[in-house]
Amino acid sequence: MYILNWNPSVRQVEASFGGVLTRAEADCFLDDLRALLAADEVDSFEFVVDYAKVSRMDDTVPQVLDFAREIAQFSGASATVFVTRNEDEVNGWTGARLQQVLEGTERYVAYSIAA
Repeated sequence: MYILNWNPSVRQVEASFGGVLTRAEADCFLDDLRALLAADEVDSFEFVVDYAKVSRMDDTVPQVLDFAREIAQFSGASATVFVTRNEDEVNGWTGARLQQVLEGTERYVAYSIAA
């Protein structure tokens, strides 16, 4: 289950996920994200991907979320923020994307720290 929202007042596209996240649902999310970002009023925004409440996800879903980050970046996102389930995921993402984190275009935060 996911909710995809554009908030023009704070210039933010937010994708919030919960429950069990399957590859099929992640692919459907990508289609919805592409459609939202194709709208004329969506530009120069922050992209937030919150999957902190996902209880389980298919093994290929993290690659889909990373691809969503790329789509958003090419569509005008100034930064991407991932809200993860735990600090281990923060460390994994940060280590894999260290250059982008240091440049300030990506941030990773655990839900327990963000709350």
